[in-house]
Amino acid sequence: MLFIAAFACLGGFLFGYDLGLIAGALLYMDHDVRLHLTTSSSEIVVGMAKLGAVFGTFVGGALMVEFGRKKAIAGMGMFFLVGPLVMAVSSNAPGLSFGRFVVGLGIGASAVCVPAYVGEMALPETRGALVVTYELMLCLGMVTSALVDWLLRNVSQNWRWMVLAPAFPAMVMLLGVFVLPESPRWLVVQGRLSKALDVLHSLREGGVSDSPDTSTARVERELMELWSAVEKERGEKMMGDDGGMENTGDHDAVDAEEDTDTASASHTTTRVIRAAVPCDDPYAQTPRGGGVPRATGVLATTTSFLKTLRSVLSESAQLFSKSHPEHKPVRVAAVLAFFNQASCSTSLVNYAPLLLRGAGMRSEADAVLFASLISVCKFTGVLLSMFTVDRAGRRPLLIWGSVWCAVSMFLLSAAVANAKATATLAAMCLFMLSFSASWAGVFWVLLSEMFTMRWKGSAMASATAILFATGSLVDFVFLSAARAMGGGAFILVGLICVFAGVYAHLSVPETKGKTLKEVQRGFEVRPGSGSGESGRSFGGFGFESFSRKFSASRNAYVAMTEISHAGENAVDGEDGGGVGTTTTFETR
Repeated sequence: MLFIAAFACLGGFLFGYDLGLIAGALLYMDHDVRLHLTTSSSEIVVGMAKLGAVFGTFVGGALMVEFGRKKAIAGMGMFFLVGPLVMAVSSNAPGLSFGRFVVGLGIGASAVCVPAYVGEMALPETRGALVVTYELMLCLGMVTSALVDWLLRNVSQNWRWMVLAPAFPAMVMLLGVFVLPESPRWLVVQGRLSKALDVLHSLREGGVSDSPDTSTARVERELMELWSAVEKERGEKMMGDDGGMENTGDHDAVDAEEDTDTASASHTTTRVIRAAVPCDDPYAQTPRGGGVPRATGVLATTTSFLKTLRSVLSESAQLFSKSHPEHKPVRVAAVLAFFNQASCSTSLVNYAPLLLRGAGMRSEADAVLFASLISVCKFTGVLLSMFTVDRAGRRPLLIWGSVWCAVSMFLLSAAVANAKATATLAAMCLFMLSFSASWAGVFWVLLSEMFTMRWKGSAMASATAILFATGSLVDFVFLSAARAMGGGAFILVGLICVFAGVYAHLSVPETKGKTLKEVQRGFEVRPGSGSGESGRSFGGFGFESFSRKFSASRNAYVAMTEISHAGENAVDGEDGGGVGTTTTFETR
């Protein structure tokens, strides 16, 4: 699982590399008279990556819905390959800006796809640490780019080699389609339950099951949870299509996590699910269970993708309606995304060498080298968060991280005002350590947990788009504001950090140790509640009156009738009798 997370998180590495390389390359671009860079054009070059990422989030959301998680991750490599090539051959600011925009498309897509993929593959008790791997790889990319920039400082046309360097790991990323397994949740949505069970076995037990009778109870329960959750979300979509987005069903009827059947009952469940959707049925392979075979051919595939992209954009707009079932988690994610970038976390990295030069550091090479210490602090902070996010919890890290970020910004304000290069570097390092140990990784963990499968692509795209839109805006004005306001600019940022901590204290729920199902139920707005408060109780174990499911398959029809509480649904697994939870009707 660690290898899968690390390989998938190559997108994070390239994200960090492209963020870090521009900090050093910008100093040398200023000396290239053919580029004619000014303060404004430098801000545009830097900010275009985040602007591209805004659009990339929706592209990434559509890619992972239409083609699956692993193909989306592999496809992102093309953006990281083409963008650096465009920048390397550019001879003016518009060319550099366009290359940065293309790279931004990859950044945005990776920010949506990678945390979602890793979060769906991991166990609840390790999900936080594994999702933080994305941010850890991002930091590793930043450190690597800073060191490569410094090593290339005396090379002719060095900035061109600096911007070209990430094209090489992008080629490795393209191999992801051959290396990574597909997400079990996405396979279940496609009706490929047999393949989903095999993937779960390989993740949880290190091997593929040859027969459902050799399955372990835990893997079978996990498959049943995924299947029941997908069926519930599909039913809600059908109700939404027929009569709006309100969910009037029984919310307690969807928590398979608490179904504590015996191992033999679990075997029966898996056999029923396998029989329900045969893997050779062409209609079982359709996206979202639509009952229409998947399109083939370049033109048909492109048309299908564009339809999915339009659907993601349309659904993203719906998410902010107060009547939408995902309104509350989307609202929380959007505010967290704003604070994540309004704290100037990435702008500080992008402009660190320029800030150090402005604070009195003499040599450009020294400014690039010492700025790499900020990336090292970011790496150290994210490494700390890997070991604390599943122990201390998400919410406490956000609150205390905000406190130390605010303190760091106030110290940075004093250092900049007094033009002390050493104090400026120390304050930036303290800020980056504090931010990276809290907000940097925790945001992606929460984003991977908060949304149901039905809305995950659109919801993650929307929240991440807000993240990058805020970051782009900050990048566009950061350098001008710092030069115009001096230390006062960082006092303003410190106050934003204070507000971020207050919001985390008041509005962010704790998700540590909970399954994705429990987290998502905690955000559900109960019908008739009136207040819009999320359901905080995780009680009410078992299924009650689960609605019938009619398979689109030609070969099978499955009726889910009544699944009682755990104490009432005892199953006699040895003689096959008493299976009162599921009935299978063969129609061949």
